[in-house]
Amino acid sequence: MRARVLSAASVDDASASNSGWVARPPLSNLPRPMSSAHAFQLESDFVALSELYDEIDALLARSPAELERGAPAISGWSPEQHLAHIALANELVARNLTSLMRGSGPFVVASGEPSAEMLELLTVGRFPRGRAKAPRMVVPPAEVEREYLLDWVAGNRRDFEGFAGRCAQLEAAPARVPHQILGPLSAVLWVRFAATHTRHHLVIAREILAAIGG
Repeated sequence: MRARVLSAASVDDASASNSGWVARPPLSNLPRPMSSAHAFQLESDFVALSELYDEIDALLARSPAELERGAPAISGWSPEQHLAHIALANELVARNLTSLMRGSGPFVVASGEPSAEMLELLTVGRFPRGRAKAPRMVVPPAEVEREYLLDWVAGNRRDFEGFAGRCAQLEAAPARVPHQILGPLSAVLWVRFAATHTRHHLVIAREILAAIGG
């Protein structure tokens, strides 16, 4: 059963409290952000996504009890919820890519660019903590059904593998779909967003697991 999402994907994550995230530095042994030398190269970003989904599969091989535990000082979500959020957001990215290749859809606009600040975040390939709240449609459920999560993740991987074979069409797509914070994004930038956002939440998930001794 695939997730059903309707609007913009998030930049950041759930709050550790009602007031927002408690920012913490990334651990040195966690995945490093993408090099700006490879900024906006679709092939590189699709390779990165494939590697990130290998990491997701490795996390999902852990015991459910580990992934369900939280560390409130780090995040209001458990590792499993972070994985569900990634899956929900990336299903939406796939829908946006389909609309952009088609050139039509409810959120498609003819033109526009992200601000210089937002473009720099995408170029560096790292999002700051505590700067945004996930939209309701990509907030994971309080209790994640493992069967659904596995299906969502498998669907994401299939989607990205399919799009990776259509790089020329994605690069040629002239329209934009606005992100609620980053602004109007081309197909190329939506793929970069997916890789950056996925890595962002995997870093947090691994930080939680380290904190609880996983």
